[in-house]
Amino acid sequence: MAIDDITNYQRYPNEEKFTLRERMSGAINALSISPEGNAVAIAGREILKVISIHKTEVVETLNLRAGSHFNLNYSSNDVKWGNNATKQKIATAATNGAIILWDLVKLGRKAERVIAEHSRAVNRICFQPDNGNVLLSASQDGTMKCWDFRDQKSTARYRFEGKSESVRDVQFNPVHTYEFAAAFETGTIQKWDMRNPKALYDRKVSAHNGPCLTVDWHPGGKWVASGGRDKTIKVWDMTADSRRPLYTIRTMASVSRIQWRPGYEDEIASCALLTDSRIHVWDVRRPHIAKYVFDEHDTTPTGFMWSSPSELLSVSKDKWFIKQDVRSAYRPVDLLKRNGMGWNIQGDIAFTIDKSSRVLFVDETILSKSVTDISKNLKRSGGKTNPEEEIMQYIPPQSCGIVHMPLFDFEAFSIFAENYVISSENIAVACDKNGQLAWKMGRYRTAQTWKIISMFYSDNDQEIEETLKESFPDNDINTTCEEYSEGNGSVIKEEVFETSSQSCEGDEESLSTSNSSNSPASFNLRLPWQHESVVTELLNYYTDQGDIQMCVTLYLVLEKYLTVDNDRLEDWFNAYIDLLHRFKLWSTATAVIKACKIQSVRERNESATTINVACNTCFKLVMASSGGSWACDKCHRLLNPCTICHQTVKGLYVWCQGCNHGGHLAHMRDWFAKEKFCATGCGHTCVLQPLLTSED
Repeated sequence: MAIDDITNYQRYPNEEKFTLRERMSGAINALSISPEGNAVAIAGREILKVISIHKTEVVETLNLRAGSHFNLNYSSNDVKWGNNATKQKIATAATNGAIILWDLVKLGRKAERVIAEHSRAVNRICFQPDNGNVLLSASQDGTMKCWDFRDQKSTARYRFEGKSESVRDVQFNPVHTYEFAAAFETGTIQKWDMRNPKALYDRKVSAHNGPCLTVDWHPGGKWVASGGRDKTIKVWDMTADSRRPLYTIRTMASVSRIQWRPGYEDEIASCALLTDSRIHVWDVRRPHIAKYVFDEHDTTPTGFMWSSPSELLSVSKDKWFIKQDVRSAYRPVDLLKRNGMGWNIQGDIAFTIDKSSRVLFVDETILSKSVTDISKNLKRSGGKTNPEEEIMQYIPPQSCGIVHMPLFDFEAFSIFAENYVISSENIAVACDKNGQLAWKMGRYRTAQTWKIISMFYSDNDQEIEETLKESFPDNDINTTCEEYSEGNGSVIKEEVFETSSQSCEGDEESLSTSNSSNSPASFNLRLPWQHESVVTELLNYYTDQGDIQMCVTLYLVLEKYLTVDNDRLEDWFNAYIDLLHRFKLWSTATAVIKACKIQSVRERNESATTINVACNTCFKLVMASSGGSWACDKCHRLLNPCTICHQTVKGLYVWCQGCNHGGHLAHMRDWFAKEKFCATGCGHTCVLQPLLTSED
């Protein structure tokens, strides 16, 4: 009898012959494949069926819940198909702690045996690989129990105490079938030997930070993979004494199920407990990115199994049963950019060029140490390895390098930021100091700009005459401007000076009258020279050059005489403040924010301002929890003592971010006026910010 809906091939047109989907009547918690591989048992809280898989369709062959009483015995957490003597039987684990053995060929009611020896829910069951009469269970009550169905007694033959609140998973070793591994709520995994049922576990590993949810033995019988709520998959060598995993895979979500891929000894599949609806196939040698990803389910998968090395069967609470092929999965590595580059604040460019194969996910020819070599070493050492020995992971071959591009002088930027005068109270003094600083730093073009700005906006006519005589000794403004532009590289455009010179020539009579009558009011260059248009040209030039520092400083100095669009100002200030923060020039950035008149910029210092202070003894961050803000919670030493007077500073405190020593501002000023090294004798060269050295 066919199941409810018709098989859907139309989700992805290019996957028509690879993906087979069938919607069931209820949410599915687990599945198990028959030994022949032609049938699948699926189980959930409201479903328990056996289905057969054909090339183009899925057909229901048996519904084990039909006509039965719907009690908690039929609400299943897990299902397993038997083998050998029990190949016609399946076992289910119920949420009420019962285990039911079903005979699929029995006439009438299929339930052959009901085992109710666990006090809480059974999380996982498994049959011994070479003996289908032996069944092992893992329960929420913290115990593992083993039954031999050949024994007519109803009680468990063996009982194993894991000394934990609950057991999440158990799996038999496929090679040494008397061994099994168990995953526990405490994050540990244990290896047990059924030949010594009264003894404790053979080995215990603290595998995860949080519950360990699943385990699976490697086909070789020596490795165990574990997955936990800490979003990791770890591979352990159970024959070695090392407490370190061979491989660690970090996933995006908690790991609920894992299974090694048959025929590929280095690949393992996993699904998440929450949030991630995909199934990932990982190569443990390249753990940072999945090799394949199946993205077919609408919710997180609850179970999956490999039916062949290339086909995967999966179920979910979205009621979908899906058969999918690795050819229908996508490869995340194909979506990655293979080359990259990045800048730093010093102007260095770091680049990388990928040289790996576009076809091979792991190029085994360049592996430093292969899994085969590890197996050989295990045989030579009698199954024991050195605890310090690590398996080398595959690293794609790349060409990397760093190139210095001297496009930005970060040293000059820092000096200018710390020493530029940004006050508009005295323009002449500000321009003079800024010009001298630029000249000392070898920025002659910038120094000339500050000299001309000083000439434009000086209030002293005598200064203007001296500036004109000093700058233009021949009184030929046109000629001097050409020489200034070509020889010295002036930033002011020639046509602007030509306009200004024409205005001056038209006022020769006014100038001569001014000289004869000594009237200061007659000699005024502001009106004919149109200073604001010239400064606007300067700001446009520096904006085109990307010199945000000069734009902001010019505006702050000439703020009373300029009208600039607020949007443009906001862009300038935000860009300049971000640069100051990148160079850790916090004091300068604060001064610039305070000087800005735009509210959105000023709010940067008024919201979400946090300063983390470390103890200057043990360097632990001070959280001000138990000891308040005056004592360290770790070493219990007093905080913020002044290095000069040795008293706790309860007012304004200044400290060095390098050595964490500091003290009263006045004491620090007096000390660093004569000294360069820290007053505590720690040997650190401390620098008191220039903004703190003045009495303002």
